[in-house]
Amino acid sequence: MPVVKVTRAGVRSAPREVPTDTTAAILPMTADRVGSEAPEDEQPTRVASLAEAFEKFAPRLDFRTTVGDDGAEFAAELEFRSLRDFDPRQIRSRERGKRNDLADLQSRIDMLHRMRERFSVLSVKRAWENEEQRREIVGAVTDFQEQLRRIARGGEG
Repeated sequence: MPVVKVTRAGVRSAPREVPTDTTAAILPMTADRVGSEAPEDEQPTRVASLAEAFEKFAPRLDFRTTVGDDGAEFAAELEFRSLRDFDPRQIRSRERGKRNDLADLQSRIDMLHRMRERFSVLSVKRAWENEEQRREIVGAVTDFQEQLRRIARGGEG
């Protein structure tokens, strides 16, 4: 059987660095700019690194909407300082001085999961089946909620 040798001319063993200074984007991209062309006199902003882009453009989200039949307001005020801030776990966490109803929603979901786990315990199931003990459980949860509300109001009432 004959031996065939294939050689390629001009192939490098290591990839060359991709030039990033030729990449341009018109930023900041806001909701009102979607679907429209950039003004002719607008110049692209040059950034040398991702950190510089976050510093120059300071991306943030201020989302507000109403939900439910009663029209309750739902809001999220988020600031992104790095790619890590786009992680869903980071978005669902509370940031000091910012309103984030997603964090509140996540904490309620977590609490419901913990309650479900606790109610799967045999002794809790038995207590729930007993009418008198069920009233005690509901009363204790109601008292706990009221204490939390009092703490949230700053100890008033």
